[in-house]
Amino acid sequence: MVAGVNYRYRLTRWALLWTSLLNEPFTILLTILPFILFKDLGASAWQISLVVALRPSVSLLSFYWNAYQTRKGLNPRFSLLVAGILARLPFLFIFSISTPGYLIFAAAIYMLFSRASIPPWMEILKRNLTKEARERLFSLSYMLGYAEGVFIGLGVGLLLDIDSHLWQILFLIGAAAGLLGVILQYRVPLRREKEELQERAPSTLTFLEELVHPWKESWKLMRSKPDFAHFHWGFMIGGAGIMLVSTVLPVFFVEYLELSHTEFSSARSLCMGLGVVISSSAWGRAMGQYRLTPLAGWVILLFALFAACLLLATTGIAWLYIAYVIYGIAQGGSHLVWHLSGPFFSGKEDSSLYSGVNVVMVGLRGMIFPFLGSLLCAFLGPLFVLGLGMVFCLYSTYFMLMQKKAPRLKLKISKLEE
Repeated sequence: MVAGVNYRYRLTRWALLWTSLLNEPFTILLTILPFILFKDLGASAWQISLVVALRPSVSLLSFYWNAYQTRKGLNPRFSLLVAGILARLPFLFIFSISTPGYLIFAAAIYMLFSRASIPPWMEILKRNLTKEARERLFSLSYMLGYAEGVFIGLGVGLLLDIDSHLWQILFLIGAAAGLLGVILQYRVPLRREKEELQERAPSTLTFLEELVHPWKESWKLMRSKPDFAHFHWGFMIGGAGIMLVSTVLPVFFVEYLELSHTEFSSARSLCMGLGVVISSSAWGRAMGQYRLTPLAGWVILLFALFAACLLLATTGIAWLYIAYVIYGIAQGGSHLVWHLSGPFFSGKEDSSLYSGVNVVMVGLRGMIFPFLGSLLCAFLGPLFVLGLGMVFCLYSTYFMLMQKKAPRLKLKISKLEE
C-alpha cells in the first residue's frame, strides 16, 4: 500500500516538473505571438485584440468539455491525453499555411484544449499529492519553467531579429516538446475515488438542457459558497483590468517605445522570469499562511503597479524592465492562486467543477474586455487604456481586501490515502 502511494507520488512529481519544462518553449512563443503578428505579419489592431481575447473566450467552450467529463465521470488521464494532442495538432501544419488568420486559428485551438486540460490535471494533483506537497511542487515547477523561459525567451528574440521567418520552426519544436509532456501526464497512475466504483446513471438531459446544465451548476455553486463567489468577483474585476492592458501592449511597444524583438524578449523573458524566480518560493509559503482572497488582492495590486510602470516607460526605457520584474512577481502569485483555488475551495469534493468555474469566469471577461480595450485604443490611444486597466486592478484589490470572513488556507486535510 505504502509502496503504491510512493510510486504515484514520484511519477506525479516528475510529471509535474517535466511538463512545466517541456511546455515552457511553447508558452514563450505564445506570449510573444501578438508582437510577432503586429510587427512581422502586419496584423491589424483588431486581430491583436482577437488574439488577446482568444485565451479567455475559448474557455467557455472548454467549460462544456469539463462539465461533460465531470458529469460522466470520465477518466482525467484520458481527458488530458485527448486535449493535449488536439491542442498542438494545428501547429504540426504550420509550414503549409502561415497566414495571420491560420496562426490565430491554431492559437485558438491550443488555448481551447489547454484550458480544458487544467481541471483534470488539478484533480489528478489533488488525488495523488497532499496539500502541502501540491503547493510546494506546483510552485517549484512553475519557478523552474520560468527560469528555463528566461534563456529561451532571449534566444527566441535574437533568432527572430536575425530571421523573422524562424517563428515557424520554433512553433513546431515547441508543439513537439509539449506532446512529450502530455505523454508524461498520461502515464501518471490515478488514485481512484470510491464514487468512481459506482456505476453512473445514463444522462437523460435534452440537448438544450445539456447546454444550460453546466451554467446552472456553476451558479448554484457560487450561491452556496459565498467565499468562493467573493474570490471570483474580485478576480473578475482585476482580470478585466489585466486584459485591457494586455490588449494594447503590442501597439504601445511598437508605436510608442519602438522595441525590437530582442528588447521585448529581454523585458518579457529575462525581467519577468527574474520576478517569477525570486518570488515563487515566497508565494508558496504565503499560500499556506494567509487567506486566499486577500492574498489574491495583493497579487492584483502588483498588476496595477505593472501598468503604472509601463506609463512611466515613455520617460525612460528602464521603467519597462522594472515593470516586467513586477509583472513576474505578480504572475508567480497569480499562477498559484488561480490554479490551486479549485482544489482549495473544493475541500474533499471533486475539484473539477470548482476549477471549471475558474475557466468560465475567464471566458466571460474575455468576451468583453479585449475588444473594449481595442475600441478604446482606437479612439483614445493606448495610454488611456493602460490607465483604465490600472484603475480596474486597484478597485479589485480594494474589493478583495474587504472580505471579512475568508477561510484560511491551513485546512486539516488527512494524509494521502491509498
